[in-house]
Amino acid sequence: MATQVQERKLARHFELLDYDRDGYIEQSDLKAFAERICQAGQVEPTSPEGRAVVQQAERLWQALQRAHDKNGDQAVSRQEFVDCAESEQVLKQAIQLGVAAFDVMDRDDDDRISMQEWLSLDRSLGVNAADSEEGFRRLDRDGDGHISKKEFTKGVEEFYRSSNSAAPGNWTFGRF
Repeated sequence: MATQVQERKLARHFELLDYDRDGYIEQSDLKAFAERICQAGQVEPTSPEGRAVVQQAERLWQALQRAHDKNGDQAVSRQEFVDCAESEQVLKQAIQLGVAAFDVMDRDDDDRISMQEWLSLDRSLGVNAADSEEGFRRLDRDGDGHISKKEFTKGVEEFYRSSNSAAPGNWTFGRF
C-alpha cells in the first residue's frame, strides 16, 4: 500500500501526465508527454534520442495498462495510477522514461543537465518556474550547478519509491 507521501507525489505526477485533463491517463497522454520532452530537448521524436523517449513512454503505458487498467477501458484513473506505487514493473518503466528524458535534455552530452536545460524540461511538462528552480537545487546534491545523470537517476528513483517526505527526489516534478 502506498504511503501518504507516495500518494501525494503520484497524484501530482498524474496531473502532469493527464495532458488532456480528462481525469484519466491514456496512451495519447503518454505520447504527448514524450513529445513535450522531445520539444524541450529540441529533438525530433523520430531522432534516435526522441525515439528512445517515445518508446519508453509506450512501455510505461503498456505496464500501466497491464497492472492497473482492470476494467479494460484503455484509461488509468488517478486512483489506479496512485496504486502503481505497488507495481515494480510500472516504477521501473517510469524510471527508464526519466533516464531517456535526461538523455534528451543533456544537449551537450556531458552527462549532466544545466539549470537552463532543467527549466526548459520542467516548463514543457507544466512545472512552474519557482518549483522547477527549487527542484534543481535539491537534485543538485553536490552543489556544482548541474544535475549529473547519477543525481537525476537517484532523484527519479526517490520520487517513485521513497516515503521520506524530505527526500530531494520528491522535487523531480515540482512541489507535491
